[in-house]
Amino acid sequence: MIATSFDGQWAIVRRGREVLLLERGSSPAVGQLELESEDADVVLVGPPNVLCVIYRGAEPKVVLHAPPYLEVAARVDLDQPMKLVAVTGSRMVLTSADAKSVTLIRTASRGLAAQVLDVGSAVEFAVGLERNQLLFGLLRKLEVWDAVSSRPLLRLQLQLPPPPRSVGAAAGHLWATRPGSDEVFIYRLSDGRPFRHYVGAPVEDVVCHPASPLIVLVTPRGLVRLHCFAHSLTVVDSPWTPGMPLAQLTAGEDISLIGLLPGDAEPWRVPIGGAGAPIVAGESATPGEPVLANAADRLRAMRERAAAAGGEFVADAQAAAAAASAGTSAPAPAPHAPQAFGTSAPVSRVKAWREPLAGYGLELARGLDGDLPVIAVDTELGELAHRLGLSAGGRRALIALYALYLVGEPNLSIARLAHLLGDWAEPLGQGDLHALAMLRRRDGRVSLRTAVTNALDGAAPHAIRFVGGAATVPRPGVSRLARDGRSDAAIETDLATQLGRIAVIEGAVVIGVLEARLYGATAVALAAPQARPQPWPREAGLVVVADGAAPAWVAQLPAFA
Repeated sequence: MIATSFDGQWAIVRRGREVLLLERGSSPAVGQLELESEDADVVLVGPPNVLCVIYRGAEPKVVLHAPPYLEVAARVDLDQPMKLVAVTGSRMVLTSADAKSVTLIRTASRGLAAQVLDVGSAVEFAVGLERNQLLFGLLRKLEVWDAVSSRPLLRLQLQLPPPPRSVGAAAGHLWATRPGSDEVFIYRLSDGRPFRHYVGAPVEDVVCHPASPLIVLVTPRGLVRLHCFAHSLTVVDSPWTPGMPLAQLTAGEDISLIGLLPGDAEPWRVPIGGAGAPIVAGESATPGEPVLANAADRLRAMRERAAAAGGEFVADAQAAAAAASAGTSAPAPAPHAPQAFGTSAPVSRVKAWREPLAGYGLELARGLDGDLPVIAVDTELGELAHRLGLSAGGRRALIALYALYLVGEPNLSIARLAHLLGDWAEPLGQGDLHALAMLRRRDGRVSLRTAVTNALDGAAPHAIRFVGGAATVPRPGVSRLARDGRSDAAIETDLATQLGRIAVIEGAVVIGVLEARLYGATAVALAAPQARPQPWPREAGLVVVADGAAPAWVAQLPAFA
């Protein structure tokens, strides 16, 4: 195995019972250690940087070795054999074999302290986050704990894939994947927004580092580098072979992938970020390079290229596009990585995104509880959630209610929905869906409005027609526009020129305003309604064309400017 410290100062190489300490990942070794037994975990913790060994033999214990010479500086005995599951800063999380006992170990330069945590249930997984925080995957919930005070801080509502799964951290993000799956999910911790990536081969392992925004995906067909901020995937050209241990060495913005060939004393190193790393389209502000707006745009563009090429996958679509724009050829992948290795999924998989939702809806209709499906950003539901800026709780509620709608059971009790989401805000009308007028609440039951389900079905809106270009951000609020003898066509043309895209209401005003908000357009009423539309979707826009006979509420509106 290979492991590195948080700041990149140290790297350790373990072969059986022998452990070598390398400064900056380079030979010669500055420290050497022989373990008491091979049934042990070895980890670098800090700051301050120390090496810890967790032994699971007849006398379970944690031993601290101080670099660079690795002399024993401290020891703490454990009640039972435990394994290392997470590290955050100078603290380690250990769990028992049944995952029901959790111990937090705090390290200092020459000291150790142990504290038992009561997290309430068995731990499925634990992930070390920034700022001395820990994410625990517990029974039916995800909790973030403060490792300093040893108390829970908040409960997350993330759409993780169902177990069995692997979960880890990168800078500002979480990643998750399932055994044998070719999908990787990235979750932005600032708002919980999920991104799905198709790798094109089963993901066998993930190489990550808490200070690095990059993760390296190990597959039978090669190594793939995924940038969590830019959502770009590229093949890593390296001397890696299957089964070789890997790690990331980070020093500020300079990130390298390191590995160890059999019999070598010094790890090889390949820059994957910062100085010396290849430039990838979408990760640079260099003029002339193609930068796609978001993950949905990237995935859609990749699938279009795959369909045009007649292949199932696209090899590094963004790098190829950048090379084409510069008049050069794209970098060749490593010899062990096939040319067709890439990032997109067959189009049929995207069209079938409602199938897991329908299965989940059937479980709910039968009174069963299940894990909420993960929905890609380039689907009708994903794009609507992104366009409306839904919170994690709002997205989860939207997924659950649409799943029930698909199986003909659109109404769910408030208490049942709160139980599924682990939160009462959305079911009680205190969240995004109510604020956006997307919910119908009646007699203690909740459902989506017809305009919302039509949009998720991919159906055309019923109460509006569009005039103008692509969808834009609506101009929020209600304003009045004097007709001044102009025809409807002239008014529509003038407003489309100013607003980019408008939704002319041709049916019920309340429905028209909601549909306009869902599709990203400003609503226009060519005839003034008798009453102000209610309920009013948050940040919706409406322009009322008024003449001399307009109702009193219209006369009090501010003039459109």
